[in-house]
Amino acid sequence: MPRWLLVLAALAFPLPLPAADPGPAAWVVATYAYPQRDRAAAIRPLADYLAVRGGRAVEVRVLPSPTALVEALRRGEVDVAVPNLHGYLQARPGTDGIVALPVPAVPPAQADRYRSVIVARAEIGSSADLRSRAAGLRLVLVGPDSASGGFVPAAELTALGLPPGSGFAGLAYAGSHAAALQALLEGRADVAALAADVYDAARADGTRELWRSAPIPPGPLLCHGRDGVPCDAIVGWLLEAHGRDPAVMAALRAGWPEFGDAEAFTLPPPLGLPAAE
Repeated sequence: MPRWLLVLAALAFPLPLPAADPGPAAWVVATYAYPQRDRAAAIRPLADYLAVRGGRAVEVRVLPSPTALVEALRRGEVDVAVPNLHGYLQARPGTDGIVALPVPAVPPAQADRYRSVIVARAEIGSSADLRSRAAGLRLVLVGPDSASGGFVPAAELTALGLPPGSGFAGLAYAGSHAAALQALLEGRADVAALAADVYDAARADGTRELWRSAPIPPGPLLCHGRDGVPCDAIVGWLLEAHGRDPAVMAALRAGWPEFGDAEAFTLPPPLGLPAAE
């Protein structure tokens, strides 16, 4: 074959080049969605900060619920998670490679205000009255994944002999604390459980507070140490974040009102709370 034909064939059918090394996979920083809160924006500065400290590309994801977030963390699809308290307890740090990270240091006066309340129509005068009438009452909770509007008041109701799923005439989930209170005020529910600060701010006539919880701590962040994700180093990076990049905590405060005026992270204390199912 003439040489010029060989050259032409080489130009027409070039040999494949070796595939470029894509480098290490991006870390995934994720949280869960909540109505009227831009949670992607709330964790973006955290993701950017971890990218700088770790020298690694970072991807942000928002999962549909705290439970979906924990399930993705367990599967190794999420490296750093910003959960609520229910998600943190579900994750059971110390198992399956999951590590507890620091938590926003909420000022004591604000931490004291993050509580759950059980409220009812005004004619339901006490917990004893609630027990005697529950079979004919409609209960609304925020959601099964909520702390102050979910598992914390559910544990109290269960202790009263009123499991939410079977102790009432009906159970509904409102999706947010404001919506749970609105369902009570509009007569679509007889009993509601929600965050105390939302109830206190409404000063709702025609309702009666039946129970208020002890302060509820926020859920610490979580890490899954898959593929060498340096969870121990991330602990240190978060404890330094207030000095290196204050935007991290500012964005988290915007996404989670329960973080109050927190400016820094702190190591999580032991949590003496009912287990999350």
